[in-house]
Amino acid sequence: MDLKKPMKYSLILGLSGSVLIPLFYEAYANISRTFAIILLVGWALVCAVRLVRFPVKEGLLAITCMLIYTAGIGVVMYVAIHPAAQSFLEKNSKYYYLTLEEELDFFKSAALIMLAVYLVFFLRLFFISAIDKIKENREKAGEYIDSAFDSSEDEA
Repeated sequence: MDLKKPMKYSLILGLSGSVLIPLFYEAYANISRTFAIILLVGWALVCAVRLVRFPVKEGLLAITCMLIYTAGIGVVMYVAIHPAAQSFLEKNSKYYYLTLEEELDFFKSAALIMLAVYLVFFLRLFFISAIDKIKENREKAGEYIDSAFDSSEDEA
């Protein structure tokens, strides 16, 4: 099991995500909720595309590590980014505060969207196994047809 490349991608994506999630939160609060969710879905798709190409064990480990890095370091980044973004926006325009329920809605949505990377991974596995099964059945059907028309069995 070669973990060097999956762990490299999970670290890069996790560190990037830990910065992007607080920025998406600020976009959610002050720009547009839909826009922020679309950005979040786009980020999750980038992560999925990068991590689903690895074999099962390596891919699942990479996704799990990426999510842990994003969540763990994301809390630290939120503490650093939120006050800076708040002071910047208060100087230049109006800062919109979210209620606790709205904040929890964002972080719940972010967690569910990021967990969807697992769903993409398992859908990929399902489609690969379905294609392999179809190919195997096609080969078996070809063998049955060939043996059905085999003239050597008819002569015996």
